[in-house]
Amino acid sequence: MTQIKPAITGILALLLAACSVTPDAGRGDSEPNEKTPASYTEDEWSEEVLFHLRAARHAGGGDEHQEAIRRLLDTAREQRDLELVRQAAGMAWRTRHWPGLIEATDVWLAQEPGSADARRLGILARLNADQSEEAISRMQDWLAEDPDNAARLLQRDLVQIIAAAESTDQAPRLLDALIEAAGFDPEGVPALVARSRLHWETGDAEQALVLARRAADLSGERDELAWAAQLASALEDHESALMLYRRAYAVAPDEWTLGLAEAQALRNLGRLPEALDVLSGLPDNPDVLYSRASYLFEADQKEAARDVWQQLAAWAPVEDGDQHAFMVGWLAEFLALEEEAADWYARVRSGPQADRAMIRRAVLLAADDRLPEARELLKLARDTEQRDQRERAYLVEVELLGEHDQHAQALELLSDALRETPDSVGLLYARAMIAVNTDNLDLAEQDLRRIIRIDGDNAMALNALGYTLTDRTSRHSEAYRLIRRALELAPEEPAILDSMGWVYFRLGEPESALPYLERAFAGDDNPEIAAHLAEVLWHLDQTERAGEMLREARIRHPDNSDLKEVMQRLEITL
Repeated sequence: MTQIKPAITGILALLLAACSVTPDAGRGDSEPNEKTPASYTEDEWSEEVLFHLRAARHAGGGDEHQEAIRRLLDTAREQRDLELVRQAAGMAWRTRHWPGLIEATDVWLAQEPGSADARRLGILARLNADQSEEAISRMQDWLAEDPDNAARLLQRDLVQIIAAAESTDQAPRLLDALIEAAGFDPEGVPALVARSRLHWETGDAEQALVLARRAADLSGERDELAWAAQLASALEDHESALMLYRRAYAVAPDEWTLGLAEAQALRNLGRLPEALDVLSGLPDNPDVLYSRASYLFEADQKEAARDVWQQLAAWAPVEDGDQHAFMVGWLAEFLALEEEAADWYARVRSGPQADRAMIRRAVLLAADDRLPEARELLKLARDTEQRDQRERAYLVEVELLGEHDQHAQALELLSDALRETPDSVGLLYARAMIAVNTDNLDLAEQDLRRIIRIDGDNAMALNALGYTLTDRTSRHSEAYRLIRRALELAPEEPAILDSMGWVYFRLGEPESALPYLERAFAGDDNPEIAAHLAEVLWHLDQTERAGEMLREARIRHPDNSDLKEVMQRLEITL
């Protein structure tokens, strides 16, 4: 079942894509004797329009943008150039120049009367320009043109437009006015669903569910039941989600995706055997088999999971070969079929999972003592315009180098990466942690303080610097201030509670340290926290409890160096 994804500004994606194209990327309908789109280049724009366009691209806003929009629209009208109209609309959108966007979308619709994007943006611009009555009138006209799809148009496109407005304070009133103007029953199913979706889009999920359940009870139909079930699941009301999905599946028994959703609800409730029963009754197809294999693995039925994986690996044909290859590889990795996983990841040639498959394959190669090959793959994964993807590839390579005790190479790689993106919090934090582990405290402090300058509310960096100063220096008062700020930002985070306890201990206040360390240990069975807590207990003369805690922790974490060191120092034996 497709997950709910708030789409407040999703309706703008096509416009923004259109606005990023070059002027010769294509135009609207051409008259017989006009230049073709491919022959129309920026060089042939009037010098006046070109001046304003270039100035607007580099200006911070204001009059230059407004003048550029006006010039572009004048030329677009004269030459019937749809691409220039889109350029003007994009510029107006980016600069929040609503009168300009209204004019641009009017010209757009004159040249391309059926454009839903122009219509959406024109309505949105009017909402933002306090022309709500005109916006409602245009939405009403749109509904009247397609009465057979009016309910769906109301619930999806028009709700998203209203929710995308700069101010949503009046959104419920606007929607109610539209419902009334369009002649929908305000307590009927279409209106209830539309109001439910608006509440979801504007962040009130609880009220969205109330309205969705009313609509589902009134209609008893698949769409309304599934929408209410999705909302219940998003709110982690898994019992309600299960009941609603079951009702929807009973209404539409041929829709196996509802069976998958029912199984997911059962899984969320910890009822894996029942979930597997549901999956066993669904038709075999890749989606069902993916779920069946992962549920069997989770239920510790690994041999059965491997059998299902074999079915998946042999499945043919598949609609999306790259996605299929990635999922088969992903499941193989879970099932400890590392060689098979690497092979399937290598089959992912394109698509959204291609870079991720390359990274996973690199991890598997490194685990097989083939680090040089892994690093070559990660170098390829970094060859992308997507900053997040490049950063992810860097961080994975750094982690692999650390696992192979190549800390100097990891520091060098991170320094190269930071020359490219000096304000990357992820890269700075990674270098700081390696610097701590290699006793380069000056570099660690430099990078952590840079993160804090970039984001003063970064609890992770505040805590890391505070803990480092606590554990490795005598600057305990300074460390306390940093950790206190981190704890204000994340008061229940075990790592920060541990730091606060440890800094109190270093300040000579074990009584104050104890409750923080106890809370930290209750939230995270971490051997380092256990070692800190045991040491504080020992200094508070609770030696029996300290020894018992260390012995139990050592059984759970037999190779942990922190536990070994504390036990040796306190002369506690197993």
